[in-house]
Amino acid sequence: MRYSELELKRLFNKGHENLSTEEEIAANILNFISCIHLNKQDFYSEPFNSQYFGELEMDFQKPGNCLIGSCRVHIKIQDKILFYLFTENGFEELKDVVV
Repeated sequence: MRYSELELKRLFNKGHENLSTEEEIAANILNFISCIHLNKQDFYSEPFNSQYFGELEMDFQKPGNCLIGSCRVHIKIQDKILFYLFTENGFEELKDVVV
């Protein structure tokens, strides 16, 4: 999904309790990217190592001087783990990128 402030606002306006699991993941990843933009960080040179806790645990990793980061999502209710790749421009599920 391409990073868009409009898409992020649309998801937030929908309300947390009305989001599907996929929409909640999208909102969290887009919000993480948004924070990078708001802090005016240089995405390429900055390393990232952030975690979200709760029913939907997320672990964002990106070494410095790298164009792509990874996000591991643990959906506790389903005991399922998904992997995503993210850049400053958006994100995709790893299984959709690697064939």
